[in-house]
Amino acid sequence: MSFLLYVHLLAALLYIGGMVCVAGLLIPVARRLPEGQGTMRAVVQLVAILHPVLLAALGVLIVTGAAMLTDLKVALGSRYFSQVFATLGPKLLVVFILALLNAYQFFGLGLRLTRSAATDGGPSVATTDGQTAVMIATVGKLQWCAWAGVALGGVAIYLGLAMGHGW
Repeated sequence: MSFLLYVHLLAALLYIGGMVCVAGLLIPVARRLPEGQGTMRAVVQLVAILHPVLLAALGVLIVTGAAMLTDLKVALGSRYFSQVFATLGPKLLVVFILALLNAYQFFGLGLRLTRSAATDGGPSVATTDGQTAVMIATVGKLQWCAWAGVALGGVAIYLGLAMGHGW
């Protein structure tokens, strides 16, 4: 196997694992914290650290996937469209939807959370109940997007494996 494939697999592991960690572990644990502001502070710190890492992993996935696809196109020649495109078309659609979903998650929801927190001396959350309620709703959307990203990532992995086996 090529070095590029190992990088692609490592990025996939990091991306899917990070999204599962956000949606299934860290947000539910943060919601169990006794005080609302402590919960929001923990989630804001989590988002500020993990979102750039997950965004980089998604970028590496897209770039390495495109590079490997180019190699496959050269190797197959005229048989490329007949053998691969039936699976590649749906995979490209899933990856496009995944990229749009992550743009909303990282830039729409994640930045909204981190920017609503004060930047003086680290993330802290405004004290009004209305702002905390809005942030809790945003965290719910963030968790939903992370689970949707895991599902779409799983579909992309399945289609990638199918493409590799010529299905």
